[in-house]
Amino acid sequence: MKIVLKQHFGAILAAVSFLTRLPMPLWVGSHSQAIAKASRWFSLVGLLLGLIAAASLYLLSLLVGQMLGVVLTLVAMILLTGAFHEDGLADLCDGFGGGWQTERKLAIMKDSQIGTYGVLALVASFNIKVVALLQLPLDLACVSLIVCHAGSRAIAGLVAIYLPYARTSNNNKTPQKDALLPLKNRLILLIFGGLPLFLLPLSATLGLILIWLLTFIYLIRLMDHHIQGYTGDTLGATQQIIEIIGLIYFTAYYYQLT
Repeated sequence: MKIVLKQHFGAILAAVSFLTRLPMPLWVGSHSQAIAKASRWFSLVGLLLGLIAAASLYLLSLLVGQMLGVVLTLVAMILLTGAFHEDGLADLCDGFGGGWQTERKLAIMKDSQIGTYGVLALVASFNIKVVALLQLPLDLACVSLIVCHAGSRAIAGLVAIYLPYARTSNNNKTPQKDALLPLKNRLILLIFGGLPLFLLPLSATLGLILIWLLTFIYLIRLMDHHIQGYTGDTLGATQQIIEIIGLIYFTAYYYQLT
């Protein structure tokens, strides 16, 4: 029992080390196979990040007001995660927008330099998050951060079920390509990704699930059309897009109530 618990705890810490910049003990696995096994816990890490973001926004808003609190919270989360998923969003926009053939799109996405499409995507993403969180009352803004961080990482983790890995090279940073996705792994992703939904009224939950489902289907088709599969960048972009769509939904839902 102790060995099993230690293995699960080690896998969770490996997931944290992959998705954040938090320092981990030396015994925590960081090789591709360890991260692949840990990928089932990505939505749990998303839930923890959402709780951190919500706590940060609440405390900072009490100190400096919600406007500055929102900006500082988003900057803090970028520092905490190393802009891991934002990088994927920028690369996807550069690759899908700047390439004509699949090989060229993949090459652009792997290039470390950012292009016009990527810059515009990051500017738009940050501004949408800021405005959405400012239009929500503080308590709902905090809840939306928890829901969107957890849910977006769960949904991103499901992409590999429906698409093959697009690159032929083994030199990559995508653990899901080596991970089997049995029912147990999917359930773990969905359980921790869906737990925050219990904070919402049933009508809000059903609407958000529908919007996320339609967005997920669109993204799967978009990846299949452009590169006939997925990469680490498309997974990061999926997380960011699902998070943004979630925040927009919360804003629309709140305005319908008021």
